[in-house]
Amino acid sequence: MNGNTAHSVNFGSEKLQFSVVYRDRKTLSINVYPDLSIEAVAPKGTDIQKIGAKVKKRAPWILKQQGFFQSFLPSTPPRKYVSGETHRYLGKQYRLKLYKSASEEVKLKAGFICVYTKDKGNKFKVKALLETWYRKNARKRFEDVIQKLLPKLSRYKIKEPALELKAMSKRWGSCSINGKIILNPHLIRSPSHCIEYVVMHELCHLVEPSHSPRYYRLLEKMMPDWERRKERLERSYA
Repeated sequence: MNGNTAHSVNFGSEKLQFSVVYRDRKTLSINVYPDLSIEAVAPKGTDIQKIGAKVKKRAPWILKQQGFFQSFLPSTPPRKYVSGETHRYLGKQYRLKLYKSASEEVKLKAGFICVYTKDKGNKFKVKALLETWYRKNARKRFEDVIQKLLPKLSRYKIKEPALELKAMSKRWGSCSINGKIILNPHLIRSPSHCIEYVVMHELCHLVEPSHSPRYYRLLEKMMPDWERRKERLERSYA
C-alpha cells in the first residue's frame, strides 16, 4: 500500500474514510485534522487490516474530534456573534457579551469575553473585533512560550525563530526550512500546556527537520509528557 491511499471502515451507521502514511517509527497513531480528515501514521510494513482495526477502535474519539472541528467550519454551525454565545480561550469557555460603545475593544472579564462596539448588531464587525483580539493575544502568548522553551534547546545553538500566524486546515503548527515557526491562531483556544506542546514540537524541528526516531527521542527528552499533552490537545473540545 502506498502512503496517503484512501481507505475506510464502518462504525455503526458511520463510514470513516482515512488515509495512511507510512513512516520509520514503532507506534501506530491516528490524527484528526481541522478539515475533518482522518490520517493513520503507521510503521513501515504495517498490515492495512491492523490499521483499519485501530481506526475502528478509536472511532468514538474520532467522531468527537470531528464534532469539535466542525465548530470552526464556516457552515457548521454558523457563528452568530451575539451575547450569550460561547467561545473558547486558553482551554476555557467564555460567554460573549456585547456592549454599545463609542470606542471599540475586546476585554476578558469574569467569565465573559466583552466586545465594545458602536454597532453591536453587526455580526461582521463583532467577528472582526473578536478575531483581531484572538490573533493579538495568540501572538503575545506564542512569543512568550517560545521565549520560555527555547533555552531548553540551548545546547543545539539554534537561533530564535521568527513567528508567523497562519490559519491552517490540517495542522496546529509547522516549521519552514529557513527556521520560521508557523502557528495556527486557533491554537489560542487550547489549554496553555497544549500550546507549549505544539511550540516544543516545532522547536525540535529546528534541530531535527523530519519525524525520524531521532526527532522523537529529542522531543521526549525536551518534554517527557508530550504524548499526554498531545492527547489533551486532541480531546480538549470533544
